[in-house]
Amino acid sequence: MKLDHLYAITDHNAVVQHSKFSVPAKREGYTTDDNGRALVFAAKAQKFWPSDRLTEFQRKLLAFILLMQSNDGRFHNLMDFSQRIIDKPTVGDHLGRGIWSAGAVINSELPTGMKDSARHIFDLALPWGMKSEFLRTKAYTCLAMAERVKVDATDQNLVLNLEQLAGDLVRVFERNSTGDWNWFEDTLTYDNARLSQALFAGYDTLRKEEFLATAEKSLTFLLRATTQNGKHVPIGNHGWYAKGGHPAVFDQQPVDVGAMVETTALAYKLTRNELYANAFRQALGWFFGQNSKAVAVYDPSTGASYDGITSAGLNKNQGSESTVSFLLGVATAIENFGKIA
Repeated sequence: MKLDHLYAITDHNAVVQHSKFSVPAKREGYTTDDNGRALVFAAKAQKFWPSDRLTEFQRKLLAFILLMQSNDGRFHNLMDFSQRIIDKPTVGDHLGRGIWSAGAVINSELPTGMKDSARHIFDLALPWGMKSEFLRTKAYTCLAMAERVKVDATDQNLVLNLEQLAGDLVRVFERNSTGDWNWFEDTLTYDNARLSQALFAGYDTLRKEEFLATAEKSLTFLLRATTQNGKHVPIGNHGWYAKGGHPAVFDQQPVDVGAMVETTALAYKLTRNELYANAFRQALGWFFGQNSKAVAVYDPSTGASYDGITSAGLNKNQGSESTVSFLLGVATAIENFGKIA
């Protein structure tokens, strides 16, 4: 477990979005998406790998998220390498990841001043997360609120908002689930496990049985769709998996696998169902060569993750999304199980 590559792709400003092999591709700039994910990891990492360098990294990421949030609470997502913000603020998935990062900081061992900055980000963004029509934005907002409720358990507005948003996801699932297609949408695309994870987190916080029932039903369906011959095979981005069709096998992306690691770890913690323990091992094993191409996606020399698996084999670029997805999965594993045997 190393943070070498994560630090190597971080400059004076923030985490660089992409890499050409192991070298940061600086001309492609920065995103709220990637720095939000990285901040969630950095907040968790405080428990396991505290250091002055990590503290500097945490502060840098939080400053970037603050910069990318507009005065009305929405987020810009794109900044070029000259540090010009090049898009308008919107309420897409990046808003969800921005508020999730704020929630993770609030429920962490970071200094009080950093938590106060995160509360500012959270409070400005929450109304937009609540009314977003993007399912993953809703899911990430659920994860953010579940983090904050652990700290502010007496705040009834937070509790009610989490109940409403998780309930929205349940209702979307119920409207779209038919026959043997037990999913929120008509197509399985990317970051799918986050939708189930949001409901597990809602149940963990509020203990509403409908959240657990829908989380389990959706995750069971997703596991059937992403398991072949005892291996985890995430939905490929060359075609996805449309209702009535067949799952695309390639390209397989670490962002999907990391989300599955986190989701199955939480599912097992809440239910002690061995189905989820086995799925957790399969998903984590994907990074170490237990995959459809039998290639190691994790680079132990630097702590990097390669960008995925194509029909030709390993994609040898090592972008921030991939590496952070791996690190988040491992941090979650250690958080829940104490060690990785």
